[in-house]
Order: sequence, then structure tokens, then C-alpha cells
Amino acid sequence: MARAAGPGSVPWGGLERRMRSEWLAVVPALMLLTFLVSYFGAHAGLGRLDHLFYDRTLGAAGHTAVRDDIVIVALDDGSIDELGYWPWPRSVHARLLDRLRDAKAVGMDIVFNDPNPAYPDDDRVLARALAEQGRVVLPLVVSESGSGAPLPMLASAAAGTGYINAHLDADGVVRSIVPRRVDAQGRSLDHFITALLDAGGDGAQASALRRQGSKPRLIYYAGKPGSFAMYPYARVLKGDVPTAAFAGKYVLVGAWASALGDVLSAPLSRAGEPMAGVEILANGLQNALDDSWISAPGRWQTAALSMLPVLLVCVALRRLSPRQSFFASGAALVAVFVADWLLMRYGHMWVPPAASLVGVVLAYPVWSWRSQEAALRHIDYELQKLQDEKLLQARPLPDAAGGLPESSLPARVVKLHNAIALLRQSIGQREETLRFLSHDMRSPQNAILALTQLQRYGQTPLPQKSLLDRVDQCARKTLALVDGFVQLARAESMTMHYREIDLVDLLHAVCDERWPVAQRRKIAVAFDSQAVQARVMAEEGMLARAFGNLLDNAINYSPDGSHVLCRLTRQGAHWVAAVQDKGRGISAEQQAQLFVPFRRLHDGAPGNPVGSGLGLAFVHAVVLRHGGAIAVQSTEGRGSTFSVTLPAYDSPA
Repeated sequence: MARAAGPGSVPWGGLERRMRSEWLAVVPALMLLTFLVSYFGAHAGLGRLDHLFYDRTLGAAGHTAVRDDIVIVALDDGSIDELGYWPWPRSVHARLLDRLRDAKAVGMDIVFNDPNPAYPDDDRVLARALAEQGRVVLPLVVSESGSGAPLPMLASAAAGTGYINAHLDADGVVRSIVPRRVDAQGRSLDHFITALLDAGGDGAQASALRRQGSKPRLIYYAGKPGSFAMYPYARVLKGDVPTAAFAGKYVLVGAWASALGDVLSAPLSRAGEPMAGVEILANGLQNALDDSWISAPGRWQTAALSMLPVLLVCVALRRLSPRQSFFASGAALVAVFVADWLLMRYGHMWVPPAASLVGVVLAYPVWSWRSQEAALRHIDYELQKLQDEKLLQARPLPDAAGGLPESSLPARVVKLHNAIALLRQSIGQREETLRFLSHDMRSPQNAILALTQLQRYGQTPLPQKSLLDRVDQCARKTLALVDGFVQLARAESMTMHYREIDLVDLLHAVCDERWPVAQRRKIAVAFDSQAVQARVMAEEGMLARAFGNLLDNAINYSPDGSHVLCRLTRQGAHWVAAVQDKGRGISAEQQAQLFVPFRRLHDGAPGNPVGSGLGLAFVHAVVLRHGGAIAVQSTEGRGSTFSVTLPAYDSPA
């Protein structure tokens, strides 16, 4: 439902427009940043972070069941101890192949690219064994100089060859294989796994893998090292393992002993325990047979998917409070990891999360910064508008406490707090004004109307002199109220024009002005100051009227023939002007209400001077506007002393 337009809708609408503009600027910027980080992140160092997340996610996604038709014959340390130092005669491998005659296919992860002069006949023996088995694949190693192919005699006897070079990521971890690659002579070579699938009669899987070309295929590892069935080479050779254990299965023969060096880091490797190269081949073979590779979108698709969490977080930040936004951002970070785990576990899909994490992490502080700036600019605008419209009593807002820079958040909050305080004061003054108009101003006017009605319609009209005296008294009271109220309003709201004045001269003049009034009641007014000059920065007219009010009260509330003293002293960096009388005094309870407007002491008491209750409120307002303070010391029946403290102004030499 649309909000109806009203007086309060304009500021909110302005703030809403600012927020919307900031949001429309922040969102594209964060989205573009996330896209660039995702697209070029691998070249900017984020690839290592994505690799770390990949390994942890793969480990947490759970292990798959290991196929029972893939077994490993391992050249382990025990076999080396039993059969002697490596390399063994190739006739030994021929004997092993005789034990593996019923295997579906045999992958010999052993390089035979050099003749063995010590056993010249062994190559023919091994070639005959390869031909008799008929489904053996031999490896070749691709180097810059070409392909390290097996000896021609062995290569022609084997069912096929394939390269076994490990595809290492930048951190040296094997996470994928490349189905096809080109050697230095420009020949296209199949991977060892592809050739093994062909030898085993799984041509469809081999063709599917071959169609991937040079695009890396991420391996979904079955588990930690040692997950596949493994038989020691020596035990198989001796016949301790029946040939039926290999019937109809893929058999991989390769190094398992640490001394042979064919070990590599894999995502699920335990700390300090890398995975044998032959077991990495076993994992790749299982992925090819089950088509369980981990798929990954291209760079463009990855960048687009990375922006999605950032967009969702930005939408949430626009609608939530700062506290809710903080927790929403944290929840989004967790959601990115959970989504990656779910995709890995149930979809065998990997979307690198580093770019999304960067975007989500930046979204909260960036939006907080921009929304805060927008809100503060709006506050500054509204405060300035209040001052321009004279709604803050025409006072400049006080400076921020503690000397903070005006543009800082604490300084602007202090400024807002001061403005609110001034507005509260304005509201209070409005209430006082309404009360003044509704009661204090109406009371003498009602009295005048009552007198005129009594005079016009009463049976015993007042004598003319008595009537005029009473009307005069009511009129004077009205004028006194109006004058006091106007002066108080001016003291609280007018723009002060401060200049350097001499407090000694000002107090002398104020005391001299009250001398005739005091003389009529034989009250002595004295001024005492040890200072020749007392310089202060002040609005001279306002300050003179304030001290005049204090002296008027001292004279009015003092008995005839008494003494009123005005004393000026220096206390540190301040001047203190004290007005002392010998009047009736003020109780502690009355002192608490002394400077409240429209509060009169001893109101209705015999001989109480006529007044409006605004004089001391005016004095209090003027003193505060001058950066000073006012205090009273009084004892009932023994007089009162009002002390005004003002900052001294020492002119530069």
C-alpha cells in the first residue's frame, strides 16, 4: 500500500532516494568486482584459495564405493626386499603377466624405454609375454624433446600405449587428468587410461574420454590413499594370490614403495602421506568407467554464478537492519560453502567459491559505508534546513565534543544529538508559550473585562479613580508579561553579536542606573572591584539587562534601608560577578525552581513585588549563551547572593 504524502514524507522520500541511488551504485560495482575476481582470480593468486576449498570440500563430500574390478599390484617395499634391488629383470615382469593372463586388461605403470644390457634376452621374453596376454598397455612419458616411448619390440607386442605424465596444478597437487595432449613432434597422444579402456573392451568410455580433448577432467577421488584393493608384487609372483582374483578385472601394476619416488600429492592425501601414481590412475580409471568426473563450468559461467550470492546479499542488505545484515552476510558465507558441498556430493560439480566469498565479505562494509554516508548527508541537509528555517532557535549547532573532525561519525552524531536537544527545548518553549498565552496573558485581560462589566452592569460601581488604578495595574502586569516573554525569547533564540567589552564599566553603569530607585527606599547600592579592567566577549545589551534584572530583584526583595553589594573578582580564567542582598532569602526547595519560567517566589505573600516570573529565566538564558554559569547561595531570612561566572577574554598582545 502506498504511503500517503504528508509533511513527514518529504524528508523520508529524500533519504529513500539517496539510499536507492547508493544501492544502485554499490550493486553493479560489487557485481563487476566479483566477475573480474572470478574471471582473472587464478592469475591474481585466488586459484590457490580455490584449490584449498576444493580439497576440503571433496574430503567432506564423502567417499564413493570403490569398484571391485580395479585392483593394484604394488611394487612395495616388501617386494623389493624379497626380489632384490630395483630394477628387476624384465623376465620377472613376464612371469607376472603369466599370473595375470585372465585379467580384463593390464596397465603396466613401469617405463621400458631403455634396453637392459645385463639381461639382453629379457626384452624378447617380456615381448612374448605381452603378446600372449594380449591386453597389456605400456606407458610413455612426454618430454620437451619428444615422447619417451617403450622399446619398439615391446610397444609392438603391447595392446596399446598412453602417456602417464601427471597434470599438476600450481600448488603441485594432482586434481585432474588431460585425456589427450600433443608432444614436441606434434603427435596427438591418448592418456594411459584411454588406452587401458580400449584394451579392456570399454570402447564407449574410451571414446567419451577421448572426445574431451585437452580439457582437464577433475577426478572424484574414491578415498584416501589405500582405498583400492592392492596385492604385493612378490606375493602375486609367488602364487600366493590366486589368478581368479584378477579374472575379468583391470589390473594396474605400479610403484608403491617410497624409494621408487612415484608418489604425488592428491586432494585426499593425508598429511605427510602422498598418493602413489598408480592409485591416481586407478581413481581416474574408475571415473572413466562410471562417468563420475567432477564437472566445472567455464570461466564465463563460473563468473556469472559467483555473482549470484553477492546479488542476493545486496538485496538482503537493502531491506534489513545493520544487525540483521551482519548475520545475513555471515549466513551467506556459510551458504556458499554448503552449496559447494551439495553440488560436489550430489551433482559432482565444482564452482570455485573464492570470488563469491570476496564479494560477500565486501558487500556488508561497502554498503554500510555508503548507506551511512547517505544517511549522514541527509542528516546534515536536514539540520542545515532547520537552521535556515530558524527552527533551531537561530543558534549555530555546537561543535563536536573532543575536537573530533566535523566529517567523522561521532562528530556528526554529537551534532545530531545537539540538534535534537535544541528541538526539545523549542518544543518546551512552545508549550510554555501556549501556557503563557492561555493563562498568564488572559488573566489580567479577564480582570479588566470583569471590571468593565462590573462598572457597566453592577449595582455598586467603583469610583473612577479606583477603577482606573485597577485597570492600570492589570495593564502594567500584561505589559510586564509581554516584555519579559519577548526578552526571554530573544535571549534564547536571537543571534548574538559578541564583542570585547569591559565588565567593570558595564557593572558600574548598571549600578548607577538603579541608584535613583534604590534611593527612594534608602537602599545603598555599592560596586566593589579590585580589577581596573575585566575583558569579556559578550552581547553588551543582553548582558547589561541580565545584571540589571539581578540588581532589580535584589532591590525589590530587600527591606528599606538595607544594603545591596555588587562585587567583581577574578577566579582563574573566569570573572565572577556576585550580587548580594539582605532580603528575605530563598529556601533550598525554592532554589531548585529558581530559573524555571513563570515560577515566582512568595507569590501572593504580603508586600511581594509585582513580576512575571521571567526575569531570572532571562538571566539564566543570557549567561548560558555567553558560555557562563549562574549559582545562588541563600538562607531564609538572611538574604541571597547570585554569582555569575563568565569566561575571561585576554586580548592578544
